[in-house]
Amino acid sequence: VLSGAFGGYSGISGPDAYGESESDNIFAWTQQRAAIYACDYARGWDYTNAGNEAELINYDCNASLIRHWQLGGLVQISNHLPNPVFEGNKIVDADNVVKGGLKKAINNTQYSRILTANTDERKRWLAILDKVAAGLKNLRDNGVIVIYRPLHEMNGSWFWWGATGYNTNDMVRMANYKALYKDMYNYFTYTKGLNNLIWVYSPDQSVEYKTNYYPGASYVDIVGLDSYIDNPEDMTGYAEMIGLNKPFALAEVGPYTINGLYDYTKLLDAIRTKFPKVTYFIPWNAGWSPAKNTYFSPWGAYNNSWTINKGEIWNGTQLTTSVMPLLYSFDTTSEGWAATSNAISGVWPVT
Repeated sequence: VLSGAFGGYSGISGPDAYGESESDNIFAWTQQRAAIYACDYARGWDYTNAGNEAELINYDCNASLIRHWQLGGLVQISNHLPNPVFEGNKIVDADNVVKGGLKKAINNTQYSRILTANTDERKRWLAILDKVAAGLKNLRDNGVIVIYRPLHEMNGSWFWWGATGYNTNDMVRMANYKALYKDMYNYFTYTKGLNNLIWVYSPDQSVEYKTNYYPGASYVDIVGLDSYIDNPEDMTGYAEMIGLNKPFALAEVGPYTINGLYDYTKLLDAIRTKFPKVTYFIPWNAGWSPAKNTYFSPWGAYNNSWTINKGEIWNGTQLTTSVMPLLYSFDTTSEGWAATSNAISGVWPVT
C-alpha cells in the first residue's frame, strides 16, 4: 500500500496553503515520508472581482512536487474547481455574503450550458481547463506522472458538479456529470496532449449512487473512495467499487470527528483485514492529518510491512522490486498504464 499525504492548496496563504510542512510533520512522528504527495490547484471557495476564473488556478506547488518525484515519490493533483456558471466564480449567499461558487448548487440547465458551444459558461470552463492543463503540462515536461483526481465526491451534493440533493437519483444530473468528466478527459488527452495522467474516479463513501456517475472504463484508471469515518472498518462501498475492475484507492481519508484521536494504525489494520485491494491512501491535512492525530501515534501507519513510502518506489533509475507487485495491478487492466524502464528520465505512457 502506497502511503500518502496532502500538502495543501497551491497559491494561497494561511493554514491550508500548500507546503512541505505536512511532510515534515509526518516525518517528525514516523521518520518516514509519504510515497504520494498531493496538491490542489484550486480553492473554489475563493473568487475574483476581475471575472477571470483562470486566476483562481495556481500550480506553484509544482516545483516542490517535481523534487518529490525526483527523490523517489509519486504525485497527486486534485482540483476544487471554480464554478463556471458564475463570472469570476463570485456569488452572494442568502446572508448577503460574497464568496466563491464551489458549493453553489446549479440546476441541470445551467450544467448543460457548460457543455454547450459558445456559451459564457463554456468559455469560462475552457479557460479554467487551460490553466489546469498548463500546470499538468509543466509536470509532464519534467517527467512527472500525475495521479489526477478531478470532480471528486460527485455523489454528494456539496460541490457544484455533484448531485442535486442528498441521495438523489437524478439521472439527468448523472448524465451531465459523465459528459463533463469525459469533456475534461478528452480536452486534456487529445486537445492538450497530456499523456502523463492517471485518472481517478472517487465518490464519497457516506452517500449512495457511488457508481451511477461512473463515466466508463475507458476514462478511468483508478477507482477510489473519499472516506471520512471514525472507525475505518465501517467504510461502505468497497465491494461496489472493486466491482468496477480497476485498481482501488482511498483517495481521501481521515476521521469524521476532528479531535486528534483518530488512530491511523487502525486504518492500516482495516486495509489488511477488510480492504486488502487498497493500493494507496491519502490522508487530508489540517485536523485530519496524521500529524494532528497523535494521541495514538501515526508511527504504525507509515511503518507497516504493507506500507511503501517515499524512496521505496524506485532507486533513482528504476522501480524497486518491492513495489512491482503493487504496480503490476495497474498493468493488468486493459486501460492500465505501463512504466518505462527508466521512470525518472521518461514519461510513463498512459494506454
